[in-house]
Order: sequence, then C-alpha cells, then structure tokens
Amino acid sequence: STLIDHLTVRVIELACVEFSLPEVDWCWLAFGSEGRFEQTFSTDQDNGIIFTSAGGAGVGRDDKAETEALRQVFLPFAAEVNQRLDACGFRLCKGNIMASNPELCLTLEEWENKFADWVRTPDPVALLNGSIFFDFRPLFGKFHLAHRLRLTLFQQVRGNPLFMRMMAQNALSVLPPLGKIRDFITDAEPNHPGAIDLKKYGARLFVDAARIFALAQGVPNTNTVQRLKLASAKLNTP
Repeated sequence: STLIDHLTVRVIELACVEFSLPEVDWCWLAFGSEGRFEQTFSTDQDNGIIFTSAGGAGVGRDDKAETEALRQVFLPFAAEVNQRLDACGFRLCKGNIMASNPELCLTLEEWENKFADWVRTPDPVALLNGSIFFDFRPLFGKFHLAHRLRLTLFQQVRGNPLFMRMMAQNALSVLPPLGKIRDFITDAEPNHPGAIDLKKYGARLFVDAARIFALAQGVPNTNTVQRLKLASAKLNTP
C-alpha cells in the first residue's frame, strides 16, 4: 500500500504539470483496500476526486453550471492518471470505481449528499456496493476536504440505528467457509475447484466488522487493525 501510495502521488504530480487544473481546492481519494492500507500486489484501482467550487455547488443554476464546468476539466486529468497507473501495473477497475468516472469526481457537497442518501435510506444492495467508499483516504491535494467529509459522515451516522443494522446484516451475510466437522467449504467455481476465496470468506469478515465499529464509535482511521483497536478502546472507556 505504501509503494502504491508513492507511485500514485508521483503519477499525479507528473500529470499536474501537463494539465491546466482549476485554481480550486481538490483532493485525490483512495477507496477500498488502498484506503485501508491493505492492498496486495495483485490489485485494481479504487479512487475518486473531491473538489470545491467558488460559488458552492447546488445553490443555484450558475453554481451548478460552474460545478459541471470544473468537473469537465478534472475528468481528462483523472483519466490520464488512471491510464498511467494502469501502465504501472495498477489495473483499471472493472466496476469503474475511478476518478475518471463523473459520478466519483464530485464536489464536497455532492459527496456529502451521496453519503447522506446511503445513510438516510439504507438499501442492502446499495450499501454492499458502496461500503468501500466509507474507507476513503486522501492521497494528494487538500486533505482538509477529506477530513470534512469524514466528520460529515460521522454526523450522519450518529443516532441512525437503521443504517448500522443494515451494515451489520450485510456483514453477517457472509459466513466463514467452515463445515460442520473439521472441514472447509470450497468454492464451486469450475476454473478453481476446491479453492477458497480468502478475501471474500476470510479478510472481509474482519474488514466489515471493523468498519461498522469505526463508524459507530467515530474512529477516523481506515485500517482494519487500527479500527478494531481504537474502537475497542472507546468501548472499554468508562
């Protein structure tokens, strides 16, 4: 993860020289395993951009036009960064969870609204697909935008038992690959008979639980081990 962090930052630095980016605050975000400092050698990209506009997105028609104009400037830059990371062995995301996706190149207010929709009306499928976004971490640019977004997320989650229950139900939907008598339940995938997906049926069990504890206890850290340790400390504090 540290290697990929440095590689990503350097790629962004080189791309910044070649593009005339707007003079507004912006930040490159990492999601998923990269956001948790838990990437392996074989991994794809999960990233996005958060930016601000002078007028404040969503206030009026002119502000919306300005926001869209800024987005259209950032998108070619983001696409170039994504392609260069791919050339370095950091694969393009098949699910298009990348900064070059207009839905993931958003203003602070747009990101806050996206998170608010997930929290206010938690849909199990949407939460399952969107949970990796709660592991966001700033990599380059104005980190205060990511910190502001995290504070907003904690405010939205606080006092929302339905959201936390939905997150817990999603986490409990994946069971350990254990049989009844000292055996393992292997995948039925024909290309890999007898195999066990350690990410889905191993690491994910802890990642999901740690994410829920962190959100419930207001722990800003994204790494799974840190989340468990810090959330535990808060739970055990009188």
